[in-house]
Amino acid sequence: MTGKDAAGRLRPGTGLRDPGLRREARGELPLLACLTAVVALLALVAAAGPPLLDRWAGDALRSRFDTARQSQAELRHSVSMRRDGTEPPPDPAGSTLGRDLAKTTAGLLAAAKPPLAQLLVHDSTRVEVPVLHTATAAGPLDLGLLYADDAPAAASYVQGAPPGPPHLTTPIPVAFSTFARDALHLAVGQRFHLSPAIGPFDTDAVVSGFFTPPADATAAPLWHEEALLQKPAEGDGRWRAQAVVDAASLDAIQQPTRGTGHDLVVQWRSSLRMTPGQATRFATGKGLRQLQDAADSYAADVGAEYCPPPDDYQASACQLGRHTTTQLATVDDVPDLIEPFARARAQARTLESFALAGLIAVGLATVVVTARLAVHRRAAAHALQRARGASATDLAVVRLLQTAPAALLGAALGIGAARLLAPPGGGLGGLLPAVAVAAVAWLTLPALTLAATRDRRSRAGRPPAARRLGVEAAVLLLAAAGVLMLRAHGAGAGGLDVQLAVVPALLGTATVVLLVRLYPLPLRLLARAAGARRGTVPLIALSRAAREAPGHALALLVLVTTLSTAVFGGLVARTVADGSRAAAEWSAGADAVVIGAGRDGTPDRPLTEVAGVRTATVVRSLVNQFTSDSDGARYSTTRVAGVDARALAAAAPGSAAARALTAAGLAGRPAPAAVKGRYVLPALATGDFAAGRVGDTYTTTLRNGTVAFRVVGTLPAAVRRDPALGPLLSTQQRDAGRGESTASATAVAAGSPLLLVDSAELPMLEPNEFYDSAVLLYGPHLDATTLRATGPRVTGPSGEVRVKAAELALVSGDGLLRSVRRTYAATTALAVLLALVALVLELLLSAQDRGRTASRLRTLGLPTRGIAALNVLELLPMALAAVAGGLALGLVLPGILGPTLTLQEFTGGPGAPALHTDYALTAGLGLGLAALVAAAVAAQTWAGRRRGLGAVLRLGDAV
Repeated sequence: MTGKDAAGRLRPGTGLRDPGLRREARGELPLLACLTAVVALLALVAAAGPPLLDRWAGDALRSRFDTARQSQAELRHSVSMRRDGTEPPPDPAGSTLGRDLAKTTAGLLAAAKPPLAQLLVHDSTRVEVPVLHTATAAGPLDLGLLYADDAPAAASYVQGAPPGPPHLTTPIPVAFSTFARDALHLAVGQRFHLSPAIGPFDTDAVVSGFFTPPADATAAPLWHEEALLQKPAEGDGRWRAQAVVDAASLDAIQQPTRGTGHDLVVQWRSSLRMTPGQATRFATGKGLRQLQDAADSYAADVGAEYCPPPDDYQASACQLGRHTTTQLATVDDVPDLIEPFARARAQARTLESFALAGLIAVGLATVVVTARLAVHRRAAAHALQRARGASATDLAVVRLLQTAPAALLGAALGIGAARLLAPPGGGLGGLLPAVAVAAVAWLTLPALTLAATRDRRSRAGRPPAARRLGVEAAVLLLAAAGVLMLRAHGAGAGGLDVQLAVVPALLGTATVVLLVRLYPLPLRLLARAAGARRGTVPLIALSRAAREAPGHALALLVLVTTLSTAVFGGLVARTVADGSRAAAEWSAGADAVVIGAGRDGTPDRPLTEVAGVRTATVVRSLVNQFTSDSDGARYSTTRVAGVDARALAAAAPGSAAARALTAAGLAGRPAPAAVKGRYVLPALATGDFAAGRVGDTYTTTLRNGTVAFRVVGTLPAAVRRDPALGPLLSTQQRDAGRGESTASATAVAAGSPLLLVDSAELPMLEPNEFYDSAVLLYGPHLDATTLRATGPRVTGPSGEVRVKAAELALVSGDGLLRSVRRTYAATTALAVLLALVALVLELLLSAQDRGRTASRLRTLGLPTRGIAALNVLELLPMALAAVAGGLALGLVLPGILGPTLTLQEFTGGPGAPALHTDYALTAGLGLGLAALVAAAVAAQTWAGRRRGLGAVLRLGDAV
């Protein structure tokens, strides 16, 4: 039966109901099952990959906000509250300040615009009274009174009751923790006198009760932000503690007759809280931009809400109930959290998409290997059908119908599994990629069937070698073009970028083209040398390996792509992990740093008294425009950093900044005298300042005079990476402390020009001349909790405390880094599984030829050990070529991708991190491939021993 009637149409017996077709389908059930599994995996990766990555990015975003909230609230508003000027002073018992504070809190939250309004949550309202002096049975006591709307509730009191409002002439009720009760020997109803540090007026206080702090000090921000509220501290013969008061007590304390009458600082703290669904939605590029825009405008919006601008008839006065206040100052850390996260998230998505694209490339190559085996197994049947009159198109259509159920079932299974893995409330990624890969997998077998069975007479005029050269040249050109386009335009940050998805396959294919051309050359030389020796195994094995190299191209493609993706993933993960740790140490500066402290050049005493602090030093800097005295050229956004070289060298012997100043003879050098009111200070400059000219003088005008800097040397590149300068170079410091609005900020990038001087040369500069400063604290076991509570009291709301141990812990637990690692681990595992399938199928494809060769040699007396050696020598060159090509491609991929792979955006720090290869993973992958080949050889040898001679040789075959 030819399969067609006289009119050229398919006969009825050639459709799906043909018994012969059904028998063929049953005989190929294993191959169809393999196709179903691979299609399901590819559809799952294409459909579920992007939303799963978004969910992991959302978890990372939530983690970053949670970590930032543990240090301090992301949004902090503050005003200076003046005393109620009503005369005579009203009775504090009737104070409405508590309600006024709550009303203002609601107004501050209402000023936020969507989507910030959906996430903003009030944390606390705090008013801290300056330290008052008293004495208890335990000794002298410096007591801070604190109003906090998140103070312990009545249920937390084990004795007495929470403090209530005082009357005009009664003592101020205060409440202590049970730890303070025991340490200071206090009792309910005990009275004592409180004296301010400045002013003649005293006031009385009475203990109203004692509360029990939670067992977990991190249960609420109050306990790690106000450490002295939980436990008092003793030092220099004095105790330091805190007690809580009612809001009405603030009115009483501000009355001139019983307190200082000084202004009190009110601070509102709020933070962003996200549900997992919200975090997933806002972790996308669009969501981050919306959140960024809302956060950028919030400071202005909330300031106008609290203190509306004056109209034409009456000047506006900022009011907090009956109290007048200063304008609202807002410190907004949300943009500083979102911006680096957005950059890191875009880079993470590029890396993750590359891994997913590599897995899809391996999967499609496995589909092609499966299809080749199916075509090979049906080659004789196809030849017979062609001889009976069936066309190549007919056979391709039959294959199309046979594989349709497998492809449809695989796509359905993959998309169904993707729906189960989709984030709650979210949908799938684009279904188009899943449908596209399923369609490609479905059409592969019909396409190969058509190519294998069509009439080749039309190609007789073009030799196969020329066609092969043309295909190989096209692959190399496409790979080069893809890399150039990727380097020029970058990769998309959302979903699977088509361009990025193509590049791994093109690079892997180009590598295979080169390998197939190159590795047979030494094999032929070795085979020629083996021919001159006794024994036929090396000659036969090496000759067959060289001759069959083009036939192993698909297996090589699978192995090379798998190895290169895994090696690249290990390299990136190791580089990012090491670079992030180095950046964390750089930004922390020392064991701890308090940014915003030490403006006068000396470490603040409350910081040096923190338990565990061994030594401290100050770094300060100013940023301004400079004018060259020689040619009048102007240089803007240049930072001048001042460090105490001797103190820094003693605290951190490896400091590059201290070494540079000491080598130049500037360490401890006294300040020069002014010449006509102008100081000229020697400085070292980075090579990017003023084209690296040495000897020129550059002048800048400051608030209180003119200072010039004479460049006496060039700074080594390592100085920018010195941790001592990291806190200043890594932070956009708000210009607080000089009486200016905290909304203004002056910042320069870490890579901007830098001048370095010894701080001993800077005594002529006033503290308000410096834009930023930091106190570096050294001590491996310093009390981080106390430091976090003490730092804001020294710096005010614009300061920041960084502890190196916490920064390193944050890096090690970074969600984006975990996401990249999980992605590469999962894709590598799946790719290895697919590579195993492809290698097994490739061995099955050539098993008959190898079995025939082994059987002939066995009939000639070759033992089983020789057959095993033959199989090893035949497969070993392909394995070695795959290892060499995969490892080489994985290691050079960072250089190939170029600007697409900007790992500094992911790690932070003063420069791009050095690439660190994960040698353990690389060696493990090589050994794993060797074990895979060894297992394949062992299985094939075992199968050959059990196989009879007639299974591979037929009567009439040459032996």
